[in-house]
Amino acid sequence: LPRSRASMGSAFSTSAAPAAGEPDPDEGIEKLARMLAGGRSMTVFTGAGCSVEPPSSIPDFRSPGGLWSRYDPAVYCEYNTFVGQPHLFWKMATELTRDIHAINGGTQEELLETGTIRHARPNAAHVAIADLERLGCVTTCITQNIDGLHGKAGSSSVIELHGRQSTASCMACGAGCETEAEVIPQWVAWQQAQGAGGSFVPTCPQPGCEGVLKPDVTLFGEALPTGAYARAVGKVLAAPICLVVGTSLNVFPASTVPGFVTKRFGTLAVNNLDGSGSGDAHIVLRGPAGDTMSRLARRVEELKSLPAATAGRL
Repeated sequence: LPRSRASMGSAFSTSAAPAAGEPDPDEGIEKLARMLAGGRSMTVFTGAGCSVEPPSSIPDFRSPGGLWSRYDPAVYCEYNTFVGQPHLFWKMATELTRDIHAINGGTQEELLETGTIRHARPNAAHVAIADLERLGCVTTCITQNIDGLHGKAGSSSVIELHGRQSTASCMACGAGCETEAEVIPQWVAWQQAQGAGGSFVPTCPQPGCEGVLKPDVTLFGEALPTGAYARAVGKVLAAPICLVVGTSLNVFPASTVPGFVTKRFGTLAVNNLDGSGSGDAHIVLRGPAGDTMSRLARRVEELKSLPAATAGRL
C-alpha cells in the first residue's frame, strides 16, 4: 500500500508550553492514569517523536533539521529508486548511523579502527511504555519506527508496522542477514578502502550471489509487512484505549490504525510536543514523550498501590 511521501513521520516541534485555553497535560495524565489503574487496557501507537530524545537521539522527519530537510524522501526512500539506485538510500542510512554514533560519544577513529558503532538506546518514553506493560495496562505497542527500541526497553508485545532496520534481505536470492553482522562490517571496510570516494552498496554474503542487500523496512511504494496492519487493527479494537505518542498521524495507511478505537466507542489519547494529531483525541497530553510517559507510568503505579477500597472508586 502506498503512503504519502510528504507526510511521513512525526510533526514534533519545539513549540512553547501550552497557552491559556489549551489542554492541561497534568489533567490529561491524571484522567488517563485513573482509567488505567481502574482496570482498562490500552494499546500504544508510536512514531518518530518517541525516539528523538536522548539517549535515542534519532532525528525525526519533518521538523526543522529533521531527516526530510536533508534527504528528499521521494528520492532516498522510494522503492523504485532503490531498485535502480540503491546507493542513494544507503548514503542516507550510513550518514544517519554516523550521526547517531557521534551523538552517543563515538569517534571516527573508533568507527574505522575497530568497527565499533554506538547505537541509539531506549529513552525514558520507551522505558515507561514497557513499565506500563509490566503494570498490566498496555496490551501491545504498535510502532511506525524501525529502530527496535521498544523491544530493547522491555516491551514484549510489539508490532512494527514499517519493519525493522536490524535485518536485511538480498534483492536477488532473498537470503536474510543481520545488519550488525553483515552490513556494518561491509560499510566499515568500504570506508577504510575508499574513504569518501565511490558509492557504498552492501551485497549478499551468500556464496556466488552478489545481490544488493535491502533493509527489511517499508519504503514508499511498498506494502506493509504481511499481516502487520491487520494485527495492529485487531489489537486496537480489542482494547478500550489507544494512546498515540510522537506522531502527527499523517502516514497512510498506518495513520488509520489508532482511530479504530473509536469504532468501539473507546478513548483516543494523544501525546505530542505540539498539538499535531490531536484533532479527534478525547485526551490530550501535550509535552515531551519521555517526561509525559514517565509521569503517566509513575501515577498509574501510585494509584495501583492504593488500598483496595480506595482503588475501587477510581
